[in-house]
Amino acid sequence: MKTPCQFACSLLIATLLSLSPARAEAPDDDAALDVVRSAIKADRQAVVTESLRLTPAEAGKFWPLYHQYRAEMDTVGDGLLKLVKEYAGHYPSVPVERAKPMLEELLALEKKQVATRAKYLKKFGKILPADKNLRFAQVENRLDLAVKAQVAAGIPLVPIEGRLTGEGTRAVVAVEGEPGGAVVQTYELTATVAAIDAAARKVTLVSPDGIKQTVKVGPEAINFDQIRVGDTLKVEVTEELVVHLAGPGDATDSAAAAVVALAPKGAKPGGVLAETTRVSATVSALDPQQHTATLRFEDGTTQTFPVRRDVDLGQRQVGEKVIFRVTERVALRVEKP
Repeated sequence: MKTPCQFACSLLIATLLSLSPARAEAPDDDAALDVVRSAIKADRQAVVTESLRLTPAEAGKFWPLYHQYRAEMDTVGDGLLKLVKEYAGHYPSVPVERAKPMLEELLALEKKQVATRAKYLKKFGKILPADKNLRFAQVENRLDLAVKAQVAAGIPLVPIEGRLTGEGTRAVVAVEGEPGGAVVQTYELTATVAAIDAAARKVTLVSPDGIKQTVKVGPEAINFDQIRVGDTLKVEVTEELVVHLAGPGDATDSAAAAVVALAPKGAKPGGVLAETTRVSATVSALDPQQHTATLRFEDGTTQTFPVRRDVDLGQRQVGEKVIFRVTERVALRVEKP
């Protein structure tokens, strides 16, 4: 049986229900980045003070020069952060006319950052002993790395080919002493349209975490022509698995049924698919010591499952029928930017 994630992906690949796909959404972390940089900036002086343990004479010369140094370095840092935010805003398609100037600005700022640090370390070397100047350089480097790490987290990377997944929740319901129960899992997936191949009816989806997947859109996707690069795809997959022993009159053959509701032609791409699959198995072995049951499915395969400790296996017997019923519901919609 398919897992919810497998089902979601196979649905996207097989039918996409009049849907669409994806370009990676750039994270909007401007406020978080500014807070982190401000916090580290506020802590710098305290960290430097603790690390260097300057004498009064050294401190009198050091701090005025240090504030000049940080003012110049912060100006460079602001320029780098501005580029990061601009890149994230354009991602994944930076305009060609802007890409080259951005690269030139980046190289110039990085060069200036190195030159500024070297210039001031020479000045600090005239007022500090060599060991303290080296310690200061190391402390500054560590603090700058902390800022860079946070800034880098806001830079979208080149998407990686993979399988789209989402955030999920799970709930389990069971009656004490009775075999079986129900498990309900819900997965939510968000992706954006990165590319469209209209002739091949293929779309490339990219999730916010940079995973890219190209999917084939079936002919039932009647609103395919409305999909545009930049559209956001929202998918919610709910799977309910019910397991119980077959009772008198229960159907024990495998079966499947599906209900599809598509957006009408001309409306926004979207739709809902609900599919129920019933699979039966026969208890072929019981192990009271390990508290497991081995089931044989209709295709001849067997699998051993753990049984809840509150279920008395002494009341069960080989030959009983177990019914698995999986109901999967997928709600899809496309949001225009």
